[in-house]
Amino acid sequence: MVLSVQDQGKGIESDILEKIGTPFFTTKDNGTGLGMAVCYGIAARHNALINIETSSAGTTFFVRFPGGGIGIIT
Repeated sequence: MVLSVQDQGKGIESDILEKIGTPFFTTKDNGTGLGMAVCYGIAARHNALINIETSSAGTTFFVRFPGGGIGIIT
């Protein structure tokens, strides 16, 4: 199962992309830098992977959960 979240922003610069998920790394003036670190932790507990595709047309985050069953979210 794959959950994808996409935006239509300007994309993520490569120097920032390589640091995404690092605890306390933030690009915001008042950010804590824990949001993506928490997301990666939750994904890991569910044996899922987070992949990111980014370009000048936007960014897509893919959360890939392992297979093994049929599930429907309603």
